[in-house]
Amino acid sequence: MAIRIGIIGATERECRDGLAQLELLRDHGVTVAVTQKPAQIAGDRWLARVAATPAPDHEVRG
Repeated sequence: MAIRIGIIGATERECRDGLAQLELLRDHGVTVAVTQKPAQIAGDRWLARVAATPAPDHEVRG
């Protein structure tokens, strides 16, 4: 199952910095795919979205 994460910033740069922080999840076996690049949504608000999924060898078995 994918986890959807939204990043909201006052500038495009803040959104891109947030996306860069999420890349750290790769070190923990989580795949991160950008589903929406930073886009201005209103005035000084920017939004970016990603979907994060565990790598197959890190899946929890129940």
